[in-house]
Amino acid sequence: MKRLFILANGTLKRKGNTLSLITKEGTKYVPITTISSIYVFGEVRFNKRLIQFLSRNHIPVHFFGKRYLGTFYPRLFNASGFMVLKQVQTYLDPKMRAGLARKFVEGAIKNMATVLRENNFQEDAVKLREYLKLLPEDVDGIMGVEGNARSFYFESLDKILDQDFRLVRRSRRPPENMGNSLMSLMNTVLYAAVLDEVYQTHLDPRVGFLHSTNFRRFSLNLDVAEVFRPVIVDRLMISMINRREITKDDFEEMTAGLKLTQGGLRKVLTALDKRLSSTVKVGNRKMTYSRIIRAELYKIERHLSGDVEYSPFLIR
Repeated sequence: MKRLFILANGTLKRKGNTLSLITKEGTKYVPITTISSIYVFGEVRFNKRLIQFLSRNHIPVHFFGKRYLGTFYPRLFNASGFMVLKQVQTYLDPKMRAGLARKFVEGAIKNMATVLRENNFQEDAVKLREYLKLLPEDVDGIMGVEGNARSFYFESLDKILDQDFRLVRRSRRPPENMGNSLMSLMNTVLYAAVLDEVYQTHLDPRVGFLHSTNFRRFSLNLDVAEVFRPVIVDRLMISMINRREITKDDFEEMTAGLKLTQGGLRKVLTALDKRLSSTVKVGNRKMTYSRIIRAELYKIERHLSGDVEYSPFLIR
């Protein structure tokens, strides 16, 4: 099963049990059984019949413009009333919610420190881990420490990244430089990829713990992505820049901010998809990063059920 990325403008239709993508370059057919989710970056036309077809096959569709626009999330087919109750109970209990939120931030900080250590910034890695001692027992305080830790981490990343890609000052809407533009895109795709995996579990993506559950449609995927951003996004970003797989020629100026060219976008999405599908050893097993993310969600399920306390995934 694979992620289908649509960058070109065109029409997406159902043809039997196959998807038909019609663009000015021709028609591409993709069997529905080979797809796990769809990421739409181009201007694509479709009808209700297609939506019904995708829903019946449990395929989420993520839409992107200058930024993430939203997701067509098929009806939950693995939904568990018991698990939703456990999520809500944990969210409403300040101590239980903070305990789980703290775990996400601990995993994020430890993984960020490992990225710095891998790039020969041992001293900065040690300093970053000091933030673990400052984590309080309330969610707002935990978010505050996480923000300070990540600011320090970005300053350290600037020592690693090529000068053209230094983050300088983290900016998002719009990204003010190439480093921010690249990181924002990669983070957004990761959030969608985690959402894909949430859909395969008994968890409800609308109930998170670190990120508040409010009028935002999804928050649990943002929680889990905190642990994996250093693992997947930051490592890949450093690698692509250092190997000059992405350069300043892959960006173009907008009225405000920067964005990747069509060719640059294709390179980044291909690299991200390859990284998510790549296999690593976890204990005695070999797993793709997508499967590791799903396993992380199963760990959260067991935590909420009271079986085993959640422990975040850590890179070695």
